[in-house]
Amino acid sequence: MSEQVPERQQGDSEKGGDPRERNPEPPLGEERIKDRIYDDVMNMVTRLVDLSPTEIAPETDILYDLGLDSLQVYELVVDLEDGYDIRLPDDELEKLHTVQDVVDLVYSLSRT
Repeated sequence: MSEQVPERQQGDSEKGGDPRERNPEPPLGEERIKDRIYDDVMNMVTRLVDLSPTEIAPETDILYDLGLDSLQVYELVVDLEDGYDIRLPDDELEKLHTVQDVVDLVYSLSRT
């Protein structure tokens, strides 16, 4: 008498391998990445000026509202470059006005 081999169920060939390999963690979405960058920028800025993060919004102007001087701006740039392993081009720095501008630039440069 021969042993009966169980029938393969439909979809078994599609499911092969470790279940963790079938359901990899989804990549972080753009908004979530920008939120993390925003939090980092906020931490850096609040170390430079005597303000609470609640007093700073995405539309806050870096120079006029925060009152950063040239040395503080330089420190912020160095912190961002080191923290995200990017290079902030001088011509792009001149275009930055708000905290959101900084977040958007860091996001775009860190994606390349």
